[in-house]
Amino acid sequence: MILAGDIGGTTTRIARFEVRGGVPGPPVDVELLTSGRFPSIEALVADYLSRHPGKIAASCFGIAGAVVDGSVYVTNLPWTVKIAALEKTLGLKRVHLVNDLVAAGYGIDALNPDDLVPLQTAPPSGDYNAGLLSAGTGLGETILVRVNRRFLPVPSEAGHTDFAARTDEELRVFRAFRARHGRVSWERVVSGPGLVALGELYHEERGATADWKRHLSEAGEEGPAGLVSRLGMEGTCPACEDALRLFVGAYGAEAGNLALRAVARSGIYLGGGIAPRILPALRWPEFLDSFRDKENLRPLLESIPVWVIRNELIGLLGAARHAAMGEG
Repeated sequence: MILAGDIGGTTTRIARFEVRGGVPGPPVDVELLTSGRFPSIEALVADYLSRHPGKIAASCFGIAGAVVDGSVYVTNLPWTVKIAALEKTLGLKRVHLVNDLVAAGYGIDALNPDDLVPLQTAPPSGDYNAGLLSAGTGLGETILVRVNRRFLPVPSEAGHTDFAARTDEELRVFRAFRARHGRVSWERVVSGPGLVALGELYHEERGATADWKRHLSEAGEEGPAGLVSRLGMEGTCPACEDALRLFVGAYGAEAGNLALRAVARSGIYLGGGIAPRILPALRWPEFLDSFRDKENLRPLLESIPVWVIRNELIGLLGAARHAAMGEG
């Protein structure tokens, strides 16, 4: 059996997989755990195995952070994950540790057609690269390099690169965020916390701070980002709608940037937890207008298919595939 995990800043997905013919089968004993409930990944894994014991032959974890020399400081959790500690916990000679977008990239080949919702329809090319962009608690990106007609995901922390404002509205947001944080990355804008910060800013500018506090008190299980998204798509809160429209435009612009970096004729995939939940907003003109708005390279951007991934287990599936490849 393979033990695989997709470790996010908010939620961890973990499961076991039986390998058949060198390929992991469907996940079994899938659990969604709140990452922040645990002091370490070792504690989380031990908690899971206490309910699902059994011999593990190989393991891989996709983690939100840069994996360097066998360890990673998790971007949105107070954890430092080390391969050696995980190997001791699991009793394995080797545990595979990869960036969460790398894991998701390995999961692309495990998707079914029903797992993909098209935003821009175009024939994908089997000879070119692709790109994967995932907004959730943070913003992850990877180029999927075409090697022997399969995708090889490249580790990247591009979500932490400098945000590039394109419009007067984005410049205004940039200045406001820079005043608060000193530096503005793409993740400051295109992420769940970024969407919440946009909602707060647009309420403040309207002198509607009291409305914003009331909204937060009513967020419930959907959380602040979910509330801004819902009210924005419903059109019942002008400040939320403006925040969501800027978010969608920025998401489209960076997706287009990734398409150019990769010459992603095989497609751009939007993963993460946010995209499936804001599908109606991603069909607003702001997303594709920003995606395509690359001057003389507009025809190239118009030729690239864009999909939303609605299978939230993609990182888990990819981690299992990577473990099977590494042990094969």
